[in-house]
Amino acid sequence: MNTFELEEELRTALIDDAELISLLPLGTKAIFHYVAPKTEPKRYPIIVYKPIEDVPAFVGDDCEIAHRVTLKIDVVAKERDTKTELDKFQATCKFLAKIIRDLGYVRQTTTPSLTDGKLIVSFEFIKNILC
Repeated sequence: MNTFELEEELRTALIDDAELISLLPLGTKAIFHYVAPKTEPKRYPIIVYKPIEDVPAFVGDDCEIAHRVTLKIDVVAKERDTKTELDKFQATCKFLAKIIRDLGYVRQTTTPSLTDGKLIVSFEFIKNILC
């Protein structure tokens, strides 16, 4: 499976998960590939995902046998959202992690941050893929 196929698999898993979509006020329009929207979303949370690495993980006889893919997924909310919206943010993080684990990824890091009035939880997940 190449990186493009993995990205499509991830997107499909995210938009097909009714529980996750119910937590996003913008529904499937709250899921972004590579970059967040240029204009400020009217509602949060939003999800931004992208592959950040695809490297050989196992090589033998000058042939790649497996590769490791790393995905970065950010869940973003406004710092001053209501308690209900912040609860949705936390639930979104929880459901997102479960969806990704179900696809065979392992969480490598989770980094919370506050940037420009936005709460961001950045996840990095890795998966080894046989060629």
